[in-house]
Amino acid sequence: MTKIFVINLESSIERKENISRQLDELSLPFELFSAVDGRTSPPHPLLKHYNDDLSQTYRAKTLNAGQLGCYASHFLLWEKCVELNQPIIVIEDDALIFKEAFLNFVQDINDIPETVECVRLFKNKRRKYDSYEAFKAKSTSIHKFTKGHMSTTAYFLRPSAAKKLLLHSKEWYMAVDIYMDRFWQNKVECYGTKEPCVTNDPKFDSDIGYVKRKSSRSLFKKCKREWFNLNETIQRHLHNIKFKYSKR
Repeated sequence: MTKIFVINLESSIERKENISRQLDELSLPFELFSAVDGRTSPPHPLLKHYNDDLSQTYRAKTLNAGQLGCYASHFLLWEKCVELNQPIIVIEDDALIFKEAFLNFVQDINDIPETVECVRLFKNKRRKYDSYEAFKAKSTSIHKFTKGHMSTTAYFLRPSAAKKLLLHSKEWYMAVDIYMDRFWQNKVECYGTKEPCVTNDPKFDSDIGYVKRKSSRSLFKKCKREWFNLNETIQRHLHNIKFKYSKR
């Protein structure tokens, strides 16, 4: 059975009880993983990875304490995956599980090829994206997505992918979900289930948001950001084209 880790702040009792109840109902063992609280003082050592200058230059935003804590929590689980040397499932504590789809995926894991290193288990939140079937297990259709999902609610992760995410995460200057979406840069291909296995529970408000900029940005920085965004789009398209034709 693939190990399931639930990211949870110790102070978030209601969320812990809610996700625990759902997994217990499915008779799936899991382990609570203590989330990093980005608000603590002194800050967690991992937050030294954050580079606000790069965030302002390329994203025109400053990550808040919640986003930094979220990044650190996932980073630690990537390390855990490498340490265990086995695949894991990561779930955030505000997830609402679609029971049948989630169980089908768990039961189909052994049939998924090793080349499928990471699988998003939630609906893609992009406005526009394409996807096509890359692999069909017994009850689960795995799709390749041309754009990332804009979330880290739940995903399946192999140690090979965890190593790549760690290797390309020396400096943090964007939220962890956006970082994971840069598959052309971190070398972890963007796969997901055709039918979502989880969603965000609407009764829980997100703590995630960006800190508002207090000063205007120079023309130079504005130009750098526009070039960065254009380059990201070009790199993503080129990668998707190469990937598609390599599979023919």
